[in-house]
Amino acid sequence: MFTPLTIRRLSAGSVYKLIFIGLMTSMLPLGLIMGVMAWIGFDTVSWEGMPVSGPAGVVVGLMAGLWVALSFTAMMGTFTVLGLWLYARWRPLHLKIAPQD
Repeated sequence: MFTPLTIRRLSAGSVYKLIFIGLMTSMLPLGLIMGVMAWIGFDTVSWEGMPVSGPAGVVVGLMAGLWVALSFTAMMGTFTVLGLWLYARWRPLHLKIAPQD
């Protein structure tokens, strides 16, 4: 089912893409849940220290999820690229992939 793959280096764009996709698929739904909770009256979303409620809470929740995904991608992606670059100087990277049908 999985095929072993050995690579020497992984491009920085691929690393950022993988991290961004992973964070977007987790942070946007979380932001949506927080926004819906703000819509029904919970103080889950705030803007400049003030809680936002109603339909605006959903929009702010989604924007907060997007912001978290982008900022974490920038930070973690940079450190991951640096770490993989250092790792690749001594050893190749062994991955297991599932081929596309």
